[in-house]
Amino acid sequence: MKPALLLSTALLASAAQADFIGAEAEAGVFLNNDGEDSNSYFGLAIEHPIPLIPNVRFQHQSLEEENQPDLSFNDYTLYYEFGLLWLDLDLGATFRQIGDSNNSTIDGTYPLGYVSAYLSIPGTPFSVGGEFKSGGGSDADITDTTFKVKFQPLPFVGLEAGYRTIEEQFQSSTVFEPKGAFIGVFADF
Repeated sequence: MKPALLLSTALLASAAQADFIGAEAEAGVFLNNDGEDSNSYFGLAIEHPIPLIPNVRFQHQSLEEENQPDLSFNDYTLYYEFGLLWLDLDLGATFRQIGDSNNSTIDGTYPLGYVSAYLSIPGTPFSVGGEFKSGGGSDADITDTTFKVKFQPLPFVGLEAGYRTIEEQFQSSTVFEPKGAFIGVFADF
């Protein structure tokens, strides 16, 4: 009797903990420059139940435009999640690594503040919100703003669409302002 009780207790405890561990993956197309340029993006976020250790998110954005340097980047984000009823709020820091441009005035890693907020619309498979990253340190001034609508009719997968504006001013360089609509898919576990 006791081994069965211990086993059932352990199974219940592991199932309860699994509710706090999650992952979200996304991939899509960013139609910047009024749809003239088509660039891909993808990302992965891992969330866990340990309070003092931040969650982790990785994102890659291809960013190639005609007659411009390759501004493709990787974002490494450390953040804390705050769930408030229907609102999901994330706060943290992003480190943007630009390294494919072969331009010494642009290549580097830039620190950015990170805020994300999404509101689930009760009784519907929709949520709306956005993400904001800003910073760059002494070598750059970077702002990255995303407005997004998510549609999740199934438990683990959905569609996302929205509008994104990126403004990057590097030392001894012109301002780069890719912006446009995007559409993609996501999986939430």
